[in-house]
Amino acid sequence: MTLADLVLHTKVRQRLENYSRQPTHALLLIGEKGVGLGTIARTLAKEIAPANVAIITPRLHDKQKTSSINIDDIRELAEFTRDRRSDPICVIIDEAEKMTVSAPEAFLKGLEEPVAQVFYILTTHKPAKLPATIKSRAQTIEILPPLAEMCESLFARTELAKGSAKLAKVKFLGDRRPAEIVRLLTDEEYFDAATALMETAKHFIQGDPAKRLSIVANCTTRDEAILLVQNIAKLLLLSGVAAKNSKAVAHNLHATSEVIDRLAQNGNVRMQLTYLALNI
Repeated sequence: MTLADLVLHTKVRQRLENYSRQPTHALLLIGEKGVGLGTIARTLAKEIAPANVAIITPRLHDKQKTSSINIDDIRELAEFTRDRRSDPICVIIDEAEKMTVSAPEAFLKGLEEPVAQVFYILTTHKPAKLPATIKSRAQTIEILPPLAEMCESLFARTELAKGSAKLAKVKFLGDRRPAEIVRLLTDEEYFDAATALMETAKHFIQGDPAKRLSIVANCTTRDEAILLVQNIAKLLLLSGVAAKNSKAVAHNLHATSEVIDRLAQNGNVRMQLTYLALNI
Protein backbone atom coordinates (compact mmCIF):
# COMPACT_ATOMS: atom_id res chain seq x y z
CA MET A 1 0.00 0.00 0.00
CA THR A 2 1.21 3.53 -0.86
CA LEU A 3 -0.06 7.00 -0.05
CA ALA A 4 -1.78 6.98 -3.45
CA ASP A 5 -4.00 4.13 -2.23
CA LEU A 6 -5.25 5.98 0.85
CA VAL A 7 -8.37 8.14 1.05
CA LEU A 8 -6.99 11.48 2.21
CA HIS A 9 -7.95 15.14 2.34
CA THR A 10 -6.21 16.93 -0.54
CA LYS A 11 -4.19 19.23 1.74
CA VAL A 12 -3.20 16.32 3.97
CA ARG A 13 -2.08 14.25 0.98
CA GLN A 14 0.16 17.08 -0.19
CA ARG A 15 1.79 17.46 3.22
CA LEU A 16 2.36 13.72 3.57
CA GLU A 17 3.85 13.45 0.09
CA ASN A 18 6.18 16.37 0.85
CA TYR A 19 7.22 14.67 4.07
CA SER A 20 7.91 11.32 2.37
CA ARG A 21 10.21 13.06 -0.11
CA GLN A 22 12.11 14.93 2.61
CA PRO A 23 11.47 13.22 5.95
CA THR A 24 12.45 15.01 9.13
CA HIS A 25 13.85 13.21 12.16
CA ALA A 26 10.50 13.08 13.96
CA LEU A 27 6.90 13.41 12.78
CA LEU A 28 3.77 13.68 14.91
CA LEU A 29 0.45 12.68 13.30
CA ILE A 30 -2.64 13.95 15.09
CA GLY A 31 -6.32 13.55 14.31
CA GLU A 32 -9.62 12.26 15.63
CA LYS A 33 -10.22 8.57 16.19
CA GLY A 34 -11.03 6.74 12.97
CA VAL A 35 -9.21 8.97 10.49
CA GLY A 36 -6.54 6.30 10.04
CA LEU A 37 -3.45 7.54 11.89
CA GLY A 38 -2.06 4.01 12.24
CA THR A 39 -2.54 3.16 8.58
CA ILE A 40 -1.01 6.45 7.48
CA ALA A 41 1.97 6.02 9.82
CA ARG A 42 2.67 2.50 8.53
CA THR A 43 2.34 3.57 4.91
CA LEU A 44 4.70 6.50 5.41
CA ALA A 45 7.18 4.34 7.30
CA LYS A 46 7.33 1.84 4.45
CA GLU A 47 8.04 4.62 1.98
CA ILE A 48 10.83 6.01 4.16
CA ALA A 49 12.39 2.71 5.23
CA PRO A 50 11.01 -0.12 3.07
CA ALA A 51 12.92 -2.88 4.86
CA ASN A 52 13.18 -1.56 8.41
CA VAL A 53 9.98 -0.57 10.21
CA ALA A 54 9.57 -1.07 13.96
CA ILE A 55 6.28 -0.45 15.77
CA ILE A 56 5.76 0.30 19.45
CA THR A 57 2.20 0.15 20.74
CA PRO A 58 0.80 0.40 24.28
CA ARG A 59 0.70 -2.97 26.07
CA LEU A 60 0.09 -4.40 29.50
CA HIS A 61 3.17 -4.50 31.73
CA ASP A 62 3.42 -6.75 34.78
CA LYS A 63 0.30 -6.20 36.91
CA GLN A 64 -0.92 -3.03 35.19
CA LYS A 65 -4.62 -2.92 34.34
CA THR A 66 -4.26 -0.47 31.45
CA SER A 67 -1.94 -0.66 28.47
CA SER A 68 0.91 1.82 28.23
CA ILE A 69 4.35 2.54 26.80
CA ASN A 70 6.76 2.53 29.72
CA ILE A 71 10.41 3.39 30.26
CA ASP A 72 11.54 -0.19 29.56
CA ASP A 73 9.97 0.04 26.10
CA ILE A 74 11.88 3.27 25.47
CA ARG A 75 15.15 1.79 26.73
CA GLU A 76 14.76 -1.14 24.35
CA LEU A 77 14.10 1.36 21.57
CA ALA A 78 17.26 3.29 22.49
CA GLU A 79 19.33 0.09 22.22
CA PHE A 80 17.76 -0.66 18.87
CA THR A 81 18.40 2.78 17.34
CA ARG A 82 21.68 3.92 18.87
CA ASP A 83 24.04 2.56 16.18
CA ARG A 84 24.60 4.35 12.92
CA ARG A 85 23.43 2.47 9.84
CA SER A 86 23.55 2.75 6.08
CA ASP A 87 19.88 1.86 5.53
CA PRO A 88 17.09 3.98 7.02
CA ILE A 89 14.94 2.70 9.87
CA CYS A 90 11.56 4.11 10.83
CA VAL A 91 10.08 3.65 14.30
CA ILE A 92 6.33 4.12 14.77
CA ILE A 93 5.05 4.95 18.25
CA ASP A 94 1.29 4.43 18.23
CA GLU A 95 -0.87 6.27 20.78
CA ALA A 96 2.15 8.16 22.06
CA GLU A 97 0.06 9.89 24.72
CA LYS A 98 0.00 6.56 26.58
CA MET A 99 3.63 6.87 27.60
CA THR A 100 4.00 6.57 31.37
CA VAL A 101 5.35 9.52 33.40
CA SER A 102 9.03 8.61 33.06
CA ALA A 103 8.94 7.42 29.44
CA PRO A 104 8.78 10.82 27.62
CA GLU A 105 11.93 12.08 29.33
CA ALA A 106 13.82 8.96 28.28
CA PHE A 107 12.46 9.23 24.74
CA LEU A 108 13.40 12.89 24.56
CA LYS A 109 17.11 12.01 24.38
CA GLY A 110 16.53 10.26 21.06
CA LEU A 111 14.86 13.39 19.71
CA GLU A 112 17.53 15.76 21.00
CA GLU A 113 20.44 13.63 19.77
CA PRO A 114 19.24 12.25 16.43
CA VAL A 115 21.00 9.31 14.83
CA ALA A 116 21.47 9.44 11.06
CA GLN A 117 18.98 7.33 9.12
CA VAL A 118 16.68 6.87 12.15
CA PHE A 119 13.20 8.36 11.81
CA TYR A 120 10.31 8.47 14.28
CA ILE A 121 6.60 8.71 13.52
CA LEU A 122 4.34 9.27 16.53
CA THR A 123 0.55 9.12 16.44
CA THR A 124 -1.98 10.47 18.91
CA HIS A 125 -5.67 11.29 19.10
CA LYS A 126 -4.98 13.32 22.24
CA PRO A 127 -2.11 15.75 21.55
CA ALA A 128 -2.87 17.74 24.71
CA LYS A 129 -1.67 14.75 26.74
CA LEU A 130 1.75 14.74 25.09
CA PRO A 131 4.53 16.76 26.81
CA ALA A 132 5.33 20.05 25.10
CA THR A 133 9.00 19.02 24.97
CA ILE A 134 8.16 16.19 22.57
CA LYS A 135 5.68 18.16 20.47
CA SER A 136 8.18 21.00 20.01
CA ARG A 137 10.80 18.62 18.59
CA ALA A 138 8.60 16.95 16.00
CA GLN A 139 7.05 18.15 12.78
CA THR A 140 3.26 17.97 13.16
CA ILE A 141 0.72 17.04 10.51
CA GLU A 142 -2.95 17.13 11.41
CA ILE A 143 -4.92 14.46 9.56
CA LEU A 144 -8.17 16.14 8.57
CA PRO A 145 -11.14 13.96 7.55
CA PRO A 146 -11.47 13.82 3.75
CA LEU A 147 -14.50 15.26 2.00
CA ALA A 148 -17.58 13.04 1.88
CA GLU A 149 -17.28 12.43 -1.86
CA MET A 150 -13.70 11.23 -1.37
CA CYS A 151 -14.99 8.43 0.87
CA GLU A 152 -17.35 7.07 -1.79
CA SER A 153 -14.60 4.81 -3.13
CA LEU A 154 -14.66 2.93 0.20
CA PHE A 155 -18.34 2.12 -0.23
CA ALA A 156 -17.85 1.10 -3.86
CA ARG A 157 -15.73 -1.84 -2.64
CA THR A 158 -18.61 -3.34 -0.66
CA GLU A 159 -21.55 -5.48 -1.73
CA LEU A 160 -24.07 -3.28 0.08
CA ALA A 161 -26.81 -2.03 -2.17
CA LYS A 162 -27.07 1.71 -2.71
CA GLY A 163 -29.79 3.12 -0.51
CA SER A 164 -29.66 0.19 1.92
CA ALA A 165 -30.26 0.88 5.61
CA LYS A 166 -26.86 -0.47 6.62
CA LEU A 167 -25.03 1.66 4.07
CA ALA A 168 -26.80 4.76 5.38
CA LYS A 169 -25.86 3.84 8.95
CA VAL A 170 -22.21 3.28 8.03
CA LYS A 171 -22.04 6.66 6.32
CA PHE A 172 -23.58 8.35 9.33
CA LEU A 173 -21.48 6.53 11.93
CA GLY A 174 -18.28 6.69 9.87
CA ASP A 175 -18.66 10.43 9.28
CA ARG A 176 -15.80 10.87 6.75
CA ARG A 177 -13.29 8.87 8.81
CA PRO A 178 -11.79 6.26 6.45
CA ALA A 179 -10.48 3.81 9.05
CA GLU A 180 -13.77 3.92 10.94
CA ILE A 181 -15.75 3.37 7.74
CA VAL A 182 -13.64 0.34 6.81
CA ARG A 183 -14.04 -1.16 10.27
CA LEU A 184 -17.80 -0.62 10.24
CA LEU A 185 -18.01 -2.28 6.83
CA THR A 186 -15.84 -5.28 7.67
CA ASP A 187 -16.43 -5.99 11.37
CA GLU A 188 -20.05 -6.99 11.95
CA GLU A 189 -19.69 -7.14 15.72
CA TYR A 190 -18.17 -3.66 15.81
CA PHE A 191 -20.93 -2.32 13.55
CA ASP A 192 -23.62 -3.76 15.82
CA ALA A 193 -21.98 -2.25 18.92
CA ALA A 194 -21.61 1.16 17.27
CA THR A 195 -25.23 1.08 16.10
CA ALA A 196 -26.44 0.13 19.58
CA LEU A 197 -24.47 2.96 21.15
CA MET A 198 -25.96 5.47 18.74
CA GLU A 199 -29.44 4.16 19.61
CA THR A 200 -28.57 4.62 23.28
CA ALA A 201 -27.56 8.22 22.57
CA LYS A 202 -30.91 8.78 20.85
CA HIS A 203 -32.78 7.36 23.88
CA PHE A 204 -30.67 9.56 26.16
CA ILE A 205 -31.72 12.71 24.30
CA GLN A 206 -35.38 11.75 24.02
CA GLY A 207 -35.75 10.28 27.51
CA ASP A 208 -36.77 11.92 30.76
CA PRO A 209 -34.22 12.32 33.61
CA ALA A 210 -35.09 8.88 35.04
CA LYS A 211 -34.45 7.20 31.67
CA ARG A 212 -31.18 9.07 31.27
CA LEU A 213 -30.00 8.09 34.74
CA SER A 214 -30.73 4.44 33.97
CA ILE A 215 -28.51 4.74 30.88
CA VAL A 216 -25.80 6.35 33.03
CA ALA A 217 -25.96 3.41 35.46
CA ASN A 218 -25.23 0.97 32.61
CA CYS A 219 -22.25 2.90 31.23
CA THR A 220 -19.16 1.58 32.99
CA THR A 221 -16.01 2.47 31.03
CA ARG A 222 -14.48 5.84 30.18
CA ASP A 223 -14.10 5.03 26.48
CA GLU A 224 -17.75 3.98 26.23
CA ALA A 225 -18.82 7.15 28.06
CA ILE A 226 -16.81 9.39 25.72
CA LEU A 227 -18.26 7.65 22.65
CA LEU A 228 -21.77 7.96 24.07
CA VAL A 229 -21.41 11.70 24.68
CA GLN A 230 -19.82 12.22 21.26
CA ASN A 231 -22.84 10.48 19.71
CA ILE A 232 -25.18 12.64 21.78
CA ALA A 233 -23.38 15.74 20.53
CA LYS A 234 -23.59 14.52 16.94
CA LEU A 235 -27.35 13.94 17.20
CA LEU A 236 -27.86 17.29 18.91
CA LEU A 237 -25.93 19.04 16.16
CA LEU A 238 -27.97 17.26 13.51
CA SER A 239 -31.26 18.16 15.18
CA GLY A 240 -30.06 21.72 15.69
CA VAL A 241 -30.01 22.40 11.94
CA ALA A 242 -33.81 22.45 11.89
CA ALA A 243 -34.34 23.56 15.48
CA LYS A 244 -36.27 26.70 16.25
CA ASN A 245 -34.69 27.22 19.67
CA SER A 246 -31.05 27.78 18.75
CA LYS A 247 -30.24 28.94 22.29
CA ALA A 248 -31.28 25.57 23.73
CA VAL A 249 -29.24 23.72 21.10
CA ALA A 250 -26.19 25.86 21.89
CA HIS A 251 -26.63 25.21 25.61
CA ASN A 252 -26.86 21.44 25.07
CA LEU A 253 -23.85 21.33 22.78
CA HIS A 254 -21.83 23.35 25.30
CA ALA A 255 -22.79 20.86 28.03
CA THR A 256 -21.70 17.87 25.92
CA SER A 257 -18.42 19.59 25.03
CA GLU A 258 -17.70 20.24 28.71
CA VAL A 259 -18.42 16.64 29.63
CA ILE A 260 -16.22 15.24 26.84
CA ASP A 261 -13.34 17.46 28.02
CA ARG A 262 -13.77 16.39 31.64
CA LEU A 263 -13.95 12.72 30.74
CA ALA A 264 -10.79 13.07 28.65
CA GLN A 265 -9.11 14.63 31.68
CA ASN A 266 -10.06 11.63 33.88
CA GLY A 267 -13.19 13.15 35.39
CA ASN A 268 -15.41 10.67 37.23
CA VAL A 269 -17.47 8.81 34.60
CA ARG A 270 -20.67 8.43 36.63
CA MET A 271 -20.53 12.02 37.88
CA GLN A 272 -20.00 13.55 34.43
CA LEU A 273 -22.75 11.51 32.77
CA THR A 274 -25.14 12.34 35.61
CA TYR A 275 -24.35 16.04 35.14
CA LEU A 276 -25.19 15.69 31.43
CA ALA A 277 -28.38 13.76 32.17
CA LEU A 278 -29.66 16.60 34.33
CA ASN A 279 -28.43 19.51 32.21
CA ILE A 280 -29.66 18.96 28.67
